[in-house]
Amino acid sequence: MQKLLLTINILILSCMTTQAQTDADALRYSMLNYGSTARSLGMGNAFGALGADFSSLSTNPAGIAVYRRSEFSISPMFSNRTTDANYIGKDNSDNAFKFSFGNLGMVWASDRDKSSSDWKGVAFGIGYNRTNDFNGRYTASAGNGKNSLLDNYLEELDGVNPDDIPNNYPFDIDLAWQTFLIDTFTNGGNVEYFSAVPFAGTLQTRTVETKGGQGEWDFTFGGNYDERLYLGFTLGIASLRYEEESTWEEKDNLDTIPNFTSFQYNQDLKTTGSGINLKFGAIFRPADAIRIGVAIHSPTWYTLVDKYSASIKADLQDGNIRSYAAPEFIPFDYKITTPFRVMTNLALILGKQAALNVDYEYLNYSQARVKPVDRSFSADFNPVNNAISRKYSGSHNLRAGVEFRFDQFRFRTGGFYSTSPFKTTLRDSKENDLSKFGITAGFGFREKKWYYDLGYSWSQQGSYLQPYSLNNQITEGITLKETDHRVLMTFGFLF
Repeated sequence: MQKLLLTINILILSCMTTQAQTDADALRYSMLNYGSTARSLGMGNAFGALGADFSSLSTNPAGIAVYRRSEFSISPMFSNRTTDANYIGKDNSDNAFKFSFGNLGMVWASDRDKSSSDWKGVAFGIGYNRTNDFNGRYTASAGNGKNSLLDNYLEELDGVNPDDIPNNYPFDIDLAWQTFLIDTFTNGGNVEYFSAVPFAGTLQTRTVETKGGQGEWDFTFGGNYDERLYLGFTLGIASLRYEEESTWEEKDNLDTIPNFTSFQYNQDLKTTGSGINLKFGAIFRPADAIRIGVAIHSPTWYTLVDKYSASIKADLQDGNIRSYAAPEFIPFDYKITTPFRVMTNLALILGKQAALNVDYEYLNYSQARVKPVDRSFSADFNPVNNAISRKYSGSHNLRAGVEFRFDQFRFRTGGFYSTSPFKTTLRDSKENDLSKFGITAGFGFREKKWYYDLGYSWSQQGSYLQPYSLNNQITEGITLKETDHRVLMTFGFLF
């Protein structure tokens, strides 16, 4: 199975090497993007100690115990991701627009004024929080006078019997073999391979479109002890959908390669599944103006299934355009376990004028694991898990935000930064090591029975991929810069 993934250049994930689940799968599904309500988004996704916002059910569940009234909220979201790609000195830019929902949920809170015990109130919440967005699109295109994808295939076939190609390389090299992009000749009694692009010089174009996202249904219960200690617990039912359509094309645009016009290698991948996780949080209020929070997130235990297809279309100037599709891929279930997360929070509340919140989160991506549902295949996953342990490390996520209040109006701003998930020795540069930073802003208006919030987030993240590699030659990679714009609107009703 093929999975072409954005990663740094040290981690060469050849788009032409047949492989099953990879270490990058575990990384992709572990890197979450908080901010499911407009209020939270406007404050840099930092709401761990403030509470009384539906987003806290996915971060610090103790925030539910801060609610004083029951509430229903819904948050439509608009997002646009622009991806700038540079390949062999050529720049391309593309974007993808998406409408979705950041959250939909309800919280039932007890009336604290009627409580005569030390437990001043309890609250229960249920609803959906979106935690990631995979929608994106990019195109990278440039002339390459040094090598071709087919050179990678020739290296792989060194010493391989032609009769073994269909069984050993059904999703990539066999497609080129069946369409005569790769063929053989006899040299001194020995069978040798050659390709339809013997001297390079093609226009290479890589096009990728991804769709989907991650989210979870949160079932949260919390209690408030004497207005000093707030406790909360969340059971999260996570969902995941990732789709990728990719094309690698090589074209003789200068008409310099005999008997060759072009070929296109197409791949379609769809991953779906669900998982479960647990979260526990506490907020302590040592003084009226100070709140200190801590939260622990268990791993999310996902069970996933892949659907995959691949095909090649080749034009060799012989009057025939040949197309060949890989055999039907038989889906099977596998598991991905994401890392533990630990979060600490600090909030300062300055009367009715302002509130400040800072969240710090730590997780170690090297703890992620990929496993088969059928344990008899466990040994086949050892290389993937060894790669996870070898490549990834702990990551630090910092989020901060402030809210200013003026009568019924709220004004917010914030920012966030996440360090690279890769070990220090594997970080090529800050521009493509998957570290992420962003700034946010927001506005709100509150009445006794309803409220409206608007939040905006700008963020940027760099990455790098190498489409294929060669043993004795340096191959070019694609540098990517993703810029995300998110706009959230939250409508809330109090009762």
